[in-house]
Amino acid sequence: MLLHERWFTEDWKFPVQFGSVLTSATWIPLGIAVGTTAAVVALWRVRGRRPLVPGPIELGMKWENYQDLLSWMPLVIGLHTAVPLLVSGISLRLFVPNLGLPENLLGAFLGLAQISIALSLFYGALTRVGALALAGTWLAGAVLFGPVRLLEHVLLLGVAFFLFVTGRGPVAFDMALERLHRPLERLMPYAVPVLRISTGLSIAVLAFTEKLWNIPMGLAFLEAHPFNFFPWLGFDSVGDREFLFLAGIVELTLGLLLMSGVFVRALILIAWLPFNLTLPLLGWQELVGHLPIYGIMGLLLIWGEQRPERDQALVEGVSGHAATGGDPAQRGAG
Repeated sequence: MLLHERWFTEDWKFPVQFGSVLTSATWIPLGIAVGTTAAVVALWRVRGRRPLVPGPIELGMKWENYQDLLSWMPLVIGLHTAVPLLVSGISLRLFVPNLGLPENLLGAFLGLAQISIALSLFYGALTRVGALALAGTWLAGAVLFGPVRLLEHVLLLGVAFFLFVTGRGPVAFDMALERLHRPLERLMPYAVPVLRISTGLSIAVLAFTEKLWNIPMGLAFLEAHPFNFFPWLGFDSVGDREFLFLAGIVELTLGLLLMSGVFVRALILIAWLPFNLTLPLLGWQELVGHLPIYGIMGLLLIWGEQRPERDQALVEGVSGHAATGGDPAQRGAG
């Protein structure tokens, strides 16, 4: 159940129960998640750091085409981030439905900031300025709503960093200015890892703040949306509390595995079903809110695990340069 319960409940009634931090509600899930992650990382090393799921190059894609494919990813992530920003801005919300902005000058300013950032990312116009503004808006939200609420959406900082480093690519208004579309090559090795780690951290934080440390909110959500499927499978002993506990463990484990950077493609494919299963039941609000994650998942599915030659492919792709020579197999791509 990889969803945001806060979006569909009156979450102000359900503050995070920090008293659960030093209880089994923390240590049991954390122990399981850390142990599972350690075992998967060990398996990764035993396999010689070879992925379980082949990448585009291994499936026969030419290196030049791989560069072209990567060149589209800043556009994809920019558009997938622009849409929820635009919706939130015109709805007087900060990033997500549960962070309602005040109906005053501050709220109007933050709403307009999101609309402006959305247009910047959508058109690829002054993208780096838009990325910096996105990070600044996130920090303003951390002051207004508290750091815990914004840590749930720290992936937006990862998006801001990624687009600041890469720009919006060759299909952007910035291309007409010749220099603004060029990637910052010295920071390129960090662009995708920061995006991946921030996304994993968001998922891990949500496991605690919306499930493990907030059982009452989870129960209120399940009362309105009975997603506990275990009784349908004949496991009547797994009630809503147990379901939330298990869902929190799964979400926390997924977040830690994503941060570890191993078996990335396999992890994205495994997470695809739980990320999408609730869409027909929760509708457009769930879809719009998850759009940035979908864009990031698309990039990580293409990217896989971090290797230096992929950084260069991304540099060449978003710069609009011709592909460099060399045999992709010798580069270790896949």
